[in-house]
Amino acid sequence: MESISSTLLRKADQNTTDTIRRYERIAPYYDLMGSTAEKRVHPWRTKLWAAVKGDSLLEVGVGTGKNMPYHPQGPHITATNLTPCMLQRAQQRAQELRLDGRLDLRWGDVQAMEFSSDSFDSAIATCVFCSVPDPIQGLREVARVVRPGGQVVLLEQYASTRL
Repeated sequence: MESISSTLLRKADQNTTDTIRRYERIAPYYDLMGSTAEKRVHPWRTKLWAAVKGDSLLEVGVGTGKNMPYHPQGPHITATNLTPCMLQRAQQRAQELRLDGRLDLRWGDVQAMEFSSDSFDSAIATCVFCSVPDPIQGLREVARVVRPGGQVVLLEQYASTRL
């Protein structure tokens, strides 16, 4: 039986394939690699998740689940990631935090999401778009799946003029 990673690599374009391979390699060390930066990011994650509104949320690029401790209690959250190994680590974190039942983890490419248009009240991404091969396409997809009047909340490594 062919692995999920092999199937994805066969179907993906070269830039996406490179991204999958890179994150598959670093998945076991990802949290450790970012532990110093995480101290600076913590207050921003708290602010970001406090600002999120709605009952149906989409977290794009869940990675290993670093945002899970900040998830609000009420809404249902669908969380996607491009890399199966990162999703496995996110699943472990979700089990440790007892998020079963209100969190749906799925493989997904932000550049071509399989959700219907207007599916979510809000979409959230933290430190994701710097690694998306076509970030403009990814943002278009995020805008497509968020309902009119919904919100897209991003935390990236670049300065913003709006908070």
